[in-house]
Amino acid sequence: MKEEDFLLVIMNSSQKEMMRSYGNDVICLDFAQGINSCGFDLATVLVLDDKRDLFPAVFILSNCQDSVPSTIAFEAVKEQVAVKPEVLMSDDTESFYNAWKSVFGENNK
Repeated sequence: MKEEDFLLVIMNSSQKEMMRSYGNDVICLDFAQGINSCGFDLATVLVLDDKRDLFPAVFILSNCQDSVPSTIAFEAVKEQVAVKPEVLMSDDTESFYNAWKSVFGENNK
């Protein structure tokens, strides 16, 4: 990343506990591009809880559109909680999935 680039990763203690509890089942990666006039993109890592409801476990806000900020963000998440989901779903191009895979490894599905 360049010095002028922006990256913010948010995972509070409740989100961390949900990620730890449910992150080995199903994780969904949601990516929203251009959510505001400043050019920031929002990525959300969601887990399915015991009621099968989605819970936002991590928020990633960045002005970069390549896999570098995602990889850095996922490395920060992995320092807090290591997971290996049975299923990983993503609505983004392969760069977001590849960033996850490079940090957390291959998934079963």
